[in-house]
Amino acid sequence: MNKNMLIIFTITLLFIGLIGCGNTRTEVKQSSQIELDAQKIVSINLIEKDQPVTTISEASSLERFVQAITTAEYDKGQLDIAPSDYRTTVNMKDGISYEFSFWIVGNNSGLLIKSGQMGHYRLSDISKKDLLDLFQSTVKEVKNSPADTTNPQPPNVQVTVGGEQFDAIQGSYCWNDNGKGVCVDMASYDQLVTKQKVHPKAISRDQVELKFSSAPKEIEVVASFPGEERPDEALSVENNSFQLAAGSGKHLYIIQARWPQGSASYVFEVECSVSKE
Repeated sequence: MNKNMLIIFTITLLFIGLIGCGNTRTEVKQSSQIELDAQKIVSINLIEKDQPVTTISEASSLERFVQAITTAEYDKGQLDIAPSDYRTTVNMKDGISYEFSFWIVGNNSGLLIKSGQMGHYRLSDISKKDLLDLFQSTVKEVKNSPADTTNPQPPNVQVTVGGEQFDAIQGSYCWNDNGKGVCVDMASYDQLVTKQKVHPKAISRDQVELKFSSAPKEIEVVASFPGEERPDEALSVENNSFQLAAGSGKHLYIIQARWPQGSASYVFEVECSVSKE
């Protein structure tokens, strides 16, 4: 009886071992395939060697990228070759990101590596060609687009006072336009106003007209009095117009304006007098 039990126990262990080996083979097969859903991707950051980062975000381009890399064949061998032609960071909607490196230029046979994973992947000739076309066209489009060569800027403000017309000096701002955002801190208002080329003279309580290249949602104006023991004074603005503060001397006028795209400050100086000379 004990001998029969030993035989049964041995057969059971062998059976469990076979099942375990079968599961291991299945897991290796699954881990060797890149799984990625284009609809869950927010954007792809693309770098061509040491060039600035460009972004891929169009749905059709994301689909092309995913189609190419998910059909690549896994190879557990390690590569010892030159630096990659392109690198990408795939940004997902859940906050996770994946990094890939590509060798797809010239005589390279079409290889990619997924960061953090052993081995590499081999691209088909069709996938290699499509990826190279996608990457090159994206980089070319960005290089040829003048909108991407400068940071987004808030609107200009034209000031009319004392018979003079000039642009207010732009101060600090935060602005977001066409998917690109930037915040810039400028010098103090006292320093900024030294750039003002027109120096108007006016009578206190004269009217000031502001003309924005794009109408803001909100406007606030504050008068400041450098060198005087006098607190800043908030002024009432109506229809982009306000009255100069009372008193003589050099007054700084600080404008704070807000748009859906962001906010910006401006400054200008007026030499005020209490009566006509």
